Amino acid sequence: MTSPTVAVVTGAARGLGLEFAHQLAAAGHQVLLTDVDGDAVAAAAEAVGHGAWSMPLDVTDQAGHRSVAEEAQRRGRLAVWVNNAGVLFAGDAWEQTDAQVAAIIDINVRGVFAGSRAAVEAMSAGGGKILNVASISALTPVPGLAMYAATKAAVLSYSTSLQGDLNRARLPIQVRALCPDVVATDMVSAVAKDPGAAMLFSGPKPLDAAGVVSAGLELLDSRQLFRVVPRWRGALVRGIDLTPSVGVRLLGVMRAYGTTRQRH
Repeated sequence: MTSPTVAVVTGAARGLGLEFAHQLAAAGHQVLLTDVDGDAVAAAAEAVGHGAWSMPLDVTDQAGHRSVAEEAQRRGRLAVWVNNAGVLFAGDAWEQTDAQVAAIIDINVRGVFAGSRAAVEAMSAGGGKILNVASISALTPVPGLAMYAATKAAVLSYSTSLQGDLNRARLPIQVRALCPDVVATDMVSAVAKDPGAAMLFSGPKPLDAAGVVSAGLELLDSRQLFRVVPRWRGALVRGIDLTPSVGVRLLGVMRAYGTTRQRH
């Protein structure tokens, strides 16, 4: 009898992570939801149903990822690992506290590194798919969100480079990076009045989480190494890179527009 496939999602108590859990469960996977908030992720797993279960996980704990992988393998073959957990701090980079700098690097970057490493170790024999949630901010300057953008750029670079390493080692594992524009989640709504986060509100209406997750799961089955959602926004930000000095000035105008929208 074929072993059931298992999917792990980090930061799954709410937002994109919870939506990933729902869609992966609907696709037939046994889903292990993890989050630093143990009570919230346990409730989320119950809401997902389909045999989903949960474990508390602080993604800054590298050994914790291996424990999650071991737990997943007790239920079946670890087939999908989604590194979704992340944090966002807005404002001028030089005004961020030492604790905020450490947290955003540890969670957004080291957490992805550790999760990917645990997934590769567990998938090295049977193969699998890793999805790292980056951001469109990985591709362009984002005034007011310099640290967040830098960490997401690191996630994108790491993901594509890791795929190269896996190809060289001939390991049957696919790594993809999802780069969505602003998504309607609690993380975004929490900074709706923060002046430093004005860039988040300078563009179209925030994306629906369900559509972003669907695009992410489609990406896992494609040959693309990363995908920007929506695609047209990806083309726009790449255009800014062609003339950086002009682009930075344009982004200043966009930030001012975002500030106006925040006020209203």
